[in-house]
Amino acid sequence: MKPNTNHSLFDDLRYLGFGDLENISIYNDKKKKTPLSTEEKKIKPDLFNHKLKCPVCESHITVRSVRASSIRTLSRDTDFMVYYADPNPMFYGAWVCTNCGYAALSSHFNNILYKQEKLIKEKIGLKWKPKEYPLEYDVDISIERHKLALLNAIIKNAVLSERAFICLKIAWHYRLKKDPVNEKSFLDQALQGFLKAFETEAFPIGKMDEATLSYLIGELYRRLGDPQKALIWFARVLAHRNAKDKIKDMARDQKYLIMNEKKQKTAPPVEENALKNDNDTDKKNFLARLFR
Repeated sequence: MKPNTNHSLFDDLRYLGFGDLENISIYNDKKKKTPLSTEEKKIKPDLFNHKLKCPVCESHITVRSVRASSIRTLSRDTDFMVYYADPNPMFYGAWVCTNCGYAALSSHFNNILYKQEKLIKEKIGLKWKPKEYPLEYDVDISIERHKLALLNAIIKNAVLSERAFICLKIAWHYRLKKDPVNEKSFLDQALQGFLKAFETEAFPIGKMDEATLSYLIGELYRRLGDPQKALIWFARVLAHRNAKDKIKDMARDQKYLIMNEKKQKTAPPVEENALKNDNDTDKKNFLARLFR
């Protein structure tokens, strides 16, 4: 005989004020899912929304991210840039409060002091014109959001490494756009910031140990056309007692790359006339043997 399910298991507690327990389950086996909002129904299944409170203006905002299960890595560059299949999680790495203009990398968004909040309200919030972003971001939207994060980092006097890492990420965006001028401009800004951070901040810096940051500085010098300084920093990595084997291998590879490029530049050029004369000599010898 089936039990009567037309009443609550807790009917006898109604007189105590619990009259709304009809749908309660002892083991939560019939938990209802929260229905998706209209906006959530429209976004790709690879994306999802974070709902959080802005630490500056305390308004409730929504920021978007790529699901971890949807992130697919294609390749990596020697300055740690990662290439992804669509959707690119780098495009969603800067969070923006569309109400007050506060922006930061997702890892730093909630790490803000009271005096920094005040600066953001005065220097950003009073000038900010509220805006909304589309459901999906492209490289240009992401550049705008990362530049907003960089502006906020400057205004709130963020640590140098935070500003440098934002510059590095912006440079990566311009690499995707195949814009070498802007890429090098932001690579240079990243280099200057990391150099200062190396001297003034405690390790780890941006999750990098001393050897890893030394390698990155060397690689930025190499990409910006200063192989001599690059070699100095790669040598520091190779001489570092606690450097991981992987980062030493990367430094060694870049060192050999620079040395090979130097050899190619210093090799004496082969004159065209010499080649022509050699070819003529070979041709004459061949004909002589043929008609001997």
